[in-house]
Amino acid sequence: MQNGWVRAGERKLNAKQSTLLEPVLSLRAKDVQPLPKGRFVEVVIPLYYEGHVYRAGSRIRVTISAPGGTQPLWAFADTSPKGTAKVSVRLSADTPSSLILPVVPGVSVPTGLPPCPSLRNEPCRPYVPLVNQTSGS
Repeated sequence: MQNGWVRAGERKLNAKQSTLLEPVLSLRAKDVQPLPKGRFVEVVIPLYYEGHVYRAGSRIRVTISAPGGTQPLWAFADTSPKGTAKVSVRLSADTPSSLILPVVPGVSVPTGLPPCPSLRNEPCRPYVPLVNQTSGS
């Protein structure tokens, strides 16, 4: 329903402007820091404003992709990789991931679910539970 982006090396948030529902990236050259080798770090990915109704029973799928991903246009100056990288996303009881969305009270939703595929990037597939794997799998 919405996209967010962050270059992991530019993950530092602007502490004065960020809130839980609106994280703001610093994007200052002095705050750029490469990912440490061999350990996980927290990366907050801001999701930009959206207007979508998540109904009771809705499932939310999070997809992580390289620059360009499923976007029709992309504007980063350099999207050609220089070599390869192994990327792991940690999912465990000790390091849970989270998705924080706002709730707008008092909004009624008169319609049922839209037909599939009505929305850009809508997967239109049945839900399959995630099976956690190691990064070597």
